[in-house]
Amino acid sequence: MSDVVIPPLVATDPAEPLTLSGTLKDLVALGKPGITSMAAIVGAGTWLLAAPSLDPASLLRGSLGILGVTLLVMGAGALNMLIERDVDALMSRTRNRPLAARRMSPIVALVAGLTMVMAALPLLALQGNTLTLGLGLFSLFLYVLVYTPMKRTSAWSLMVGAVPGAMPALMGGTLAAGRLEVAGIAMFAVVFLWQLPHFLAISLYRESEYVAAGHKVVPTVVGVDTTKTLIIATTAPLAALGVALWPLGIGGPVFAFIALLVGAWFTMVCAQGFAAGARSRADDDAWARRAFIASLVWQTVLFGALAADRVLYALFATPS
Repeated sequence: MSDVVIPPLVATDPAEPLTLSGTLKDLVALGKPGITSMAAIVGAGTWLLAAPSLDPASLLRGSLGILGVTLLVMGAGALNMLIERDVDALMSRTRNRPLAARRMSPIVALVAGLTMVMAALPLLALQGNTLTLGLGLFSLFLYVLVYTPMKRTSAWSLMVGAVPGAMPALMGGTLAAGRLEVAGIAMFAVVFLWQLPHFLAISLYRESEYVAAGHKVVPTVVGVDTTKTLIIATTAPLAALGVALWPLGIGGPVFAFIALLVGAWFTMVCAQGFAAGARSRADDDAWARRAFIASLVWQTVLFGALAADRVLYALFATPS
């Protein structure tokens, strides 16, 4: 696509005019594509686990329903970015976001966010059911109107934000079954619990940046040692829950073996934060970064093993 210069949405440096491709990239960034892609993967995966049938009609309805989940997450992300644009400008991790960098007008972000939300709701209602629609609306409310402002007033906003963060898993299950069922509840619990050590680790090695931006974070409230204790205290049950998917009928024995190995490794990485001897804050930050990366590895391997398990089961299961 050619970089045709278009009128700027806000006052910008005339030496750096906005381009059509740059504006499109900013619109994509507005929907937080990293978070959105993970939500879509988790929602679709749970739908596959809970779907009573994989016939073409069911697959179409499921795909449209997951599209609704994806659009809802994108809209929530855009509204969150709109509210936090001034705070985002204070942190190196977020200062290049389109609103923080003043490349996009707030009114454009508002319209884009609301448009995505309004496009999502009929998909959730018509291709899904009222339960899924209700969960989506509750998640949107909690993320935009409770979690977003709470980040600047309470470190325990982490617990509140983990609920909408895990909601795509539950919605994937209700899209498929029309009710709360084992796969959706179990995957919701996995994603909810995973966010705790993951974001505790981020808040530890980026503490100074968050504090400078006005966020309340757990290490500042309870201290580094207690935060490290919370990381290992949430990682151990998370690893156990990954293995427990097998007896719940969500994964097979090969999956359980892989979950056991990667869970033990993840727990060991987090336990290294309690190594004997004096540790500097730089050591703790380096360990927290390793724990953060380990959380991503654990999630990727666990979900990949679960997907492979489902594929192998579908290929080699003996028809009854």
